Amino acid sequence: MRKLASLLIFCAAISLAAPYQQKAFNNGALPSSGAFPENIGLSWQDVVSIPTISTWSLNPAGDAAIVRTVTIDVETDTPSYGLHLLAINAQYTVPTALHGTTHPSAFYSFITNDTFVTLLPSQSSFGSWDFTLQALNYTTIPPAWAPTASKPTILKTVPLGNRRPQSMVYSAKARVLSVVLDEGSKNGSRGTPGPLALFSIAEQDNLWTIEQLTISLEGDLAINEIAAGDSAIVFTAHNPAIRPRNATRSILYFLDLSSPSCPIKISSGSFGAVWSPALSSNGQIAWLEQPEDGNWRGRKELWMYDGHISWKVPLKDWDLSISSVIFSKNSEALNLLTLHDQDTSIFHIWTPTRSSPPSSPVRIPSNGTIHSAYHVGITPLDHSHLIGVMSSLTSAHELWVISHSPHDDPAYNYENIRLTYFSKPTLRGRQLSEGESIEFVNELGSTVKGKVFLPSNTKSQENVPVVLLLHGDGNSGGWRNQWMQYWNQNALINEGYAVITVNPTGSEGYGDYFAQSLRFNWGNQTIKDISLGLTHSFALFSSLDSSSVTAMGYGAYGGFVTHWIQGHPTDFVTPNGEPVRWKKLVAHNGVLSPRWWAAETPCPAKVEWEFGEISYDDASPFSLWDPEHFAGEWAIPELVIHDGRDDCDAGPLSQSYASFALLQSRGVKSEILVSDKQAFSKWHRAIFELFVPL
Repeated sequence: MRKLASLLIFCAAISLAAPYQQKAFNNGALPSSGAFPENIGLSWQDVVSIPTISTWSLNPAGDAAIVRTVTIDVETDTPSYGLHLLAINAQYTVPTALHGTTHPSAFYSFITNDTFVTLLPSQSSFGSWDFTLQALNYTTIPPAWAPTASKPTILKTVPLGNRRPQSMVYSAKARVLSVVLDEGSKNGSRGTPGPLALFSIAEQDNLWTIEQLTISLEGDLAINEIAAGDSAIVFTAHNPAIRPRNATRSILYFLDLSSPSCPIKISSGSFGAVWSPALSSNGQIAWLEQPEDGNWRGRKELWMYDGHISWKVPLKDWDLSISSVIFSKNSEALNLLTLHDQDTSIFHIWTPTRSSPPSSPVRIPSNGTIHSAYHVGITPLDHSHLIGVMSSLTSAHELWVISHSPHDDPAYNYENIRLTYFSKPTLRGRQLSEGESIEFVNELGSTVKGKVFLPSNTKSQENVPVVLLLHGDGNSGGWRNQWMQYWNQNALINEGYAVITVNPTGSEGYGDYFAQSLRFNWGNQTIKDISLGLTHSFALFSSLDSSSVTAMGYGAYGGFVTHWIQGHPTDFVTPNGEPVRWKKLVAHNGVLSPRWWAAETPCPAKVEWEFGEISYDDASPFSLWDPEHFAGEWAIPELVIHDGRDDCDAGPLSQSYASFALLQSRGVKSEILVSDKQAFSKWHRAIFELFVPL
């Protein structure tokens, strides 16, 4: 087996069962049906190399955009970044133009419909950043040509020291660019700017100038999210004074840009995290707030502020957790981006007042997951238009128009219109699988859902090896109808595996009670649901080989389940009651011991929310659900992966090293890969070449 020089490998190659072999991919003419009758899926090389939208900016009219894509070289894992120009006409496709390469750390903002500013690292001096200006030449009237942009002109070079920009927004009426800066290093020099820098931009006689404004913020403040209105900004932030290491609390601030010296606190930060601030055109503020400190998975509540008082918005017949709030351009409606079942869709409500009765959110149908969106207004044809990035299990990330009625029934006359085609050269003619939906009722009476993906559309195949994918417990945890460069089901079925995904107890999108039921029960009901999902899938699809099953878990919880399987392999059974035979396991950023996780994570409040106060009592969740306690049973070959993440949804790197050391001490065939978050090709090679040679 070929070893990669960049991998950290500590043991010999593992000999494992080969998957069901498919016919070679046909690169010739397509059959008349337009689909490959036996080959389903996409090679991992193609999955990795599809350009992905990394950031984008929309002009005020909503009829032009600039889009940065990142494309990964599968041989070297080297990313390249392209800047694309887009004119938008929902009734007529205007070709997207590749303007050229761009910097991966650049930020973009339109200041007029046809002028945009870029903030990027300066080549003149270290720690300085350039504001550049470009004009966009475009039309949306057929026959429209591909847009072009002028050469960039440097407006100003600003020294930012050891702080790096994290985001940039523009307020058109105030003519102010607001730039959020990171916390920088601890040994920053005197004069280093604070967490927010404001820049006034002006035009006179076709000459643009930019000047920095003075703002006073608490020195240790760290800004998380920001949103801009015409003459003000709102942002969420945390401060060590109210957010010690064991807390997740944050504060919502409002800043009037006509007098930007003193931000106003809108929320106290005395409860949980504040998310997704939004400003309406008439000055209202909306945001999301979690009521419990540390409860990352809990339902986020919708709050509003009308300039005088803030209040929690009552929602009728609503048990889902909103992830993002978007005001309509005329301020008359709120669009709530929400995970529902396995899709992330927009739910519509009319903007409430303090005296309004409870609102009933109405779902606008979408064909996948909406990752981000902006409302651009009501069209002359009487459609309410949002533009956003959307993907699905069979479609990579692209820009779409999400259109619906602006009247009493917002779900009426909805339509999704594709605007970009970055993935078309790769996906053209390929038959991809959406999976076959499964559902079953667990012992608590809850309906559990999942999908089964087969490597062939003929169900008569026999002894097809199975990959069980296990999701993490991060925000919006659950298998969704979205495209992923990692953990892509179509890449796995292309190699001849069947794939099973289950959204067990603790997954989001099925109500708050279902999501919260994971608390104190990490090794309990969720594990039972996964076992039932396997049994149910084997009963429905006789072609699946229960004697050749691989489990792959990502994130803190997915890796936890992988290690739980190591210690409890016989708890997962076939329909006839025989134990599933595990051939291999993969744990990516997983947790080995929750007690040590609490001591090492930057978010111990999350661990304490999930397991309670740290305890060594045998009856505590820390002891009951500790995979390390069952290490004496570990015998299944395992690949341990860590990508260097150090956040609330990942097990610390030390947990991965400890897992590998434990496997080695028991003589279990095992390997470890320590890489970074962008090591897509290394990750796939570790899976397909080093661990599961075909």
